[in-house]
Amino acid sequence: MLKHKILVIVFTLLTVFAYAQKTETFTVNPSKSLVKWAGKKIVGGNTEGTILVSKGSLGFANKQLKSGEVIMDATSIASEKAPSRLVAHLKNPDFFDVEKFPTGSFVITSVKTEKNVAQIYGKLTIKGITKDLSFPAEITYGQNVVVAKATGVKVNRTLYDVKYKSGSIFSGLGDGAIEDNFVLDITLVGEKK
Repeated sequence: MLKHKILVIVFTLLTVFAYAQKTETFTVNPSKSLVKWAGKKIVGGNTEGTILVSKGSLGFANKQLKSGEVIMDATSIASEKAPSRLVAHLKNPDFFDVEKFPTGSFVITSVKTEKNVAQIYGKLTIKGITKDLSFPAEITYGQNVVVAKATGVKVNRTLYDVKYKSGSIFSGLGDGAIEDNFVLDITLVGEKK
C-alpha cells in the first residue's frame, strides 16, 4: 500500500511539473523571415545575397526557445550585387546543386539560454549532408510573435561537398581560391497561429 501511495505522489508531481512548463509553438512567417549569405575569395571578390525561408516552427517553454526547424529554399539563392552568371553558378553542381537539392534545413537539437542570448545547437543539412552547427542568437519573446536573430554564423562549405575552388582541398588556385567558410545572418519571425 505504501508503494502505491508513493507512486501516486510521484505521478502527481510529474504531471504538475509537466503542465507548469507552458509550451508554445510559433510558425515561422516566410514573408518576414530571411537568411542573408556572404562568401568571398581569399583575395578580394566578396559577394553576398539572400536565400528565402520556406517554412519552419519555433518551440518555446516558459518563454525560452527550446526547439525548432527551418526549411530554406535553395532555388531562391539571389544577389542584387553579384552578376546573374555567378548566381546561376551557385545553383549548379559546383556549389549547391539546387536542381537535385532544392532545400536546406536546420533543426534545433538543444538550446542554452542566458538572458536574451541563446546558444543554439542543431543539425544543418545542405546537399543532403547533415552536420552539427552551433551559434549564438538573440531571442525576443512576445505573446503572439517571437524573433530569433543570429549574425555571423560561419558554415564550412566543404563539409557539405561544396568544394569548388577550395584552397584547403585544391592546390595551385592562387588568388582564385574561395574561402571555405561562408557566413549567414538569419532572421526568423514566428507567429502564433
